[in-house]
Amino acid sequence: MNRFSSILADSVLEISSRWVIYLYLAVTLVAAFFLAVLPSFTIEGEDIFESGMISPDMIGMFVVYFYSGYWGFFILLMIFGSAWLVPSYLGRGRIELTLSKPVRRMSLLGMKFVSVFLVKAVLLSLSTVVIWVVLSIRLGSFSLNFVPGLAMAWLVFLVVYAIVFSIGVVSRSGALAIMGYLVISIAAKLLAGRELVYQFLGKSWQIILDTIYHIVPKMGQMEDSYGTLMAGEGFADFYPVWSSLLFAAVVVMGALLVFNRRDW
Repeated sequence: MNRFSSILADSVLEISSRWVIYLYLAVTLVAAFFLAVLPSFTIEGEDIFESGMISPDMIGMFVVYFYSGYWGFFILLMIFGSAWLVPSYLGRGRIELTLSKPVRRMSLLGMKFVSVFLVKAVLLSLSTVVIWVVLSIRLGSFSLNFVPGLAMAWLVFLVVYAIVFSIGVVSRSGALAIMGYLVISIAAKLLAGRELVYQFLGKSWQIILDTIYHIVPKMGQMEDSYGTLMAGEGFADFYPVWSSLLFAAVVVMGALLVFNRRDW
């Protein structure tokens, strides 16, 4: 536990010392300010929410779309803010000092993965709470329906960071980690709509695309559950969630094995 605490403290200090922490703060404040200074939601002097001119379902849809877009953008920022952490950790001079301690290699890097994820999850949560407070004041309702959606956003980032982390360990390059994630993300979105091109492809190609679809993570489809979770309806589709988490576990374990066998 003391070792993990030390690695967690190191991750906190490293993340807080980088310029991207100010970008997280700026994005949060800009979004909160935008919501705070929006003109009153009134038509001919009547508040459109209190008057019933807009149904609660439409208001809920607006809130879901806002949170979904905000979480998506914030997670994108966290990708860029996280991609160089592991390559820096594995840099010459630093990794030799770390490996000189009596800690198993896989445990060491595994704790690094968990610590970075926890720090980023906390930052995402704090930012969301700020947005929630401002949005709730504007809407006049302090509902906690955003919490299940936030939990799903943690899982989305967990899958995303697993990809970035694993590529970073293997390549020791933050740039390659980002590019690798973008390629996988774009491929996953294209494969989600693969049925549209089935009529132009042979049976063998359909089998190949289906196989690849089931292998790659499905972050976009995981995000489809934001609305249903916030509405208390459960997952829109649980398959993208568990299959993506399984993919994340496999690639992280593969990265740990590569790190364990590499000659430093």
